[in-house]
Amino acid sequence: MGELESFHSQKLGWIRFRPDQVIEFVEGLLGFPELRRYVLIDHRKGVFMWLQSLEDPSIAFLVVDPWVFFPHYSPEVPDEDVEALGLEEPYNFSLFCLVTVPADPRKMTVNLKGPVVVNLNNRRAKQVVVSNPEYPIRQPVFPEGGEEGQGEGEPEG
Repeated sequence: MGELESFHSQKLGWIRFRPDQVIEFVEGLLGFPELRRYVLIDHRKGVFMWLQSLEDPSIAFLVVDPWVFFPHYSPEVPDEDVEALGLEEPYNFSLFCLVTVPADPRKMTVNLKGPVVVNLNNRRAKQVVVSNPEYPIRQPVFPEGGEEGQGEGEPEG
């Protein structure tokens, strides 16, 4: 399994992880092309996780499994991205979406257009732009004025 490594995150404090938990991006995330090494850290006990850069302690993105809030989410990952990740059938991957939390958390959004796909066999990852035109970059998690636990099942058109 490997010995635990430590890293000091400006957002999360000291984190510990195994080398086999490191995710290597084939291309950096949009807007962060130079950052390629990340690790996923659970966010307390909820459904969210942190995607923490191991190259910049100030960079950590809140992410979520999109099916928690959008059970009908069915992204079409372009063939060139499947190839870049080295995915082979049967596909063994994980997918998560970046979350934006404004001052009013009830207006939280999820990027359904640009999910992160991780090949679980080789730990390679890529933020992809899905082919589906119906998935927005900023999909509200809660209906207008809604409460937690009432996420919309279908994205806005």
